[in-house]
Amino acid sequence: MNLFTEYPEKDEAKYCDRMSELVKKNMDNLYGGEKKKTAKRDTHSKTNAAVQGTLEIFDFDEAAIKQELSKRTSLTEAQLQAISLKQGLFAKPKQYSVWLRFANGAFSVKNDYEGDTRSMSVKVVGVEGERLPQSHELKTQDIITHNTEFFFVRTIKDFHSFFLTVYRAGLFPLFKLLVVLWLKSHPYEATLLKNSFKRFPKSLLIERYWSASAYSLGLKSDFDPSQPGRVPVEYPVVIKYGFTPVSSQPPHQQLPLESRPESELKRAKASGSEDNYYREDIIKALAKPDAQYCWDFQIQFQTSPEMSIDDTTIVWNEEESPFFTVGRLIVKHQQVNSAKENDFGENLSFSPGNGLAVHRPVGAINRLRSIVYPIVANDRHQKRAVKYHEPTV
Repeated sequence: MNLFTEYPEKDEAKYCDRMSELVKKNMDNLYGGEKKKTAKRDTHSKTNAAVQGTLEIFDFDEAAIKQELSKRTSLTEAQLQAISLKQGLFAKPKQYSVWLRFANGAFSVKNDYEGDTRSMSVKVVGVEGERLPQSHELKTQDIITHNTEFFFVRTIKDFHSFFLTVYRAGLFPLFKLLVVLWLKSHPYEATLLKNSFKRFPKSLLIERYWSASAYSLGLKSDFDPSQPGRVPVEYPVVIKYGFTPVSSQPPHQQLPLESRPESELKRAKASGSEDNYYREDIIKALAKPDAQYCWDFQIQFQTSPEMSIDDTTIVWNEEESPFFTVGRLIVKHQQVNSAKENDFGENLSFSPGNGLAVHRPVGAINRLRSIVYPIVANDRHQKRAVKYHEPTV
């Protein structure tokens, strides 16, 4: 394994094709017939809120970051000089408007007291530059993050196996046992899934988020977009994204992670009523006139081949490769409790493959997501009779 290199998976094209067909069948099973107009995503189904914000890209010290990178890798001086950090979204100091979708990770809408991952999908508006060919929008950059540092499945083949089990369980109630059996036969994945469900954040507005999957920062001059997934492909440098909550006032110190009080969780479970804790918290918090929430926008470099690009179950150790702050995400006072806002959040379409060519999503799971996400989005919009428009400010 080489640094900054993604590798094809055995039978990758076959399992990507199977996943493409399977997600269509699953959407029809979940949202066929009279349910069409209420069609949601097949994963991260529960929209907690759609929120406006601002992403400021800093005039960060590229030389200092490269110097730190030189200490943590075996890159030669020539290789380091060939790396350009200030390109694409990071090309120059600038403020961008963003749309955020806060959501729960489950395959269906569930109560917030149930164990789950939570996501913050960021759509940066007004981004100029050469686009990825699979982009579904013209001037946006999607950055999809979750409050876990990893994804629980190693390969496209394994994810197909898991998703097929979930699909069959959705068709026939008696098949629900199959999901339990799948997890028992995959103890590594089961442990990761269990660990990712442990956190119940106090608020999604002060939670930390990671991309878990990797992205290029730049492309080589001889890059051929038809090669990833077929042969090993090397990039100038590979990074992951992160959003770390910080105080709203200078010096913007990192905030500690806080959990939803155990007593409140128990009360919600015992009440027997619908629990939309995270949506209600966002509505209440942002309704305050002086509301302001901040995250440091950060990047983390692959510094050794052991920090796998293709296996997203492997966490990139922050002691070996710290996050560098390149910007700040800010969310201020706003009203987010209207039916129109809720529909807007439901209809927003995100994909790792929507954005600039220099920020290409890399790794097996990202290659799969870049194919499947647009299929689900198009199917969802068709079922809801929505003519999708690229969001603007």
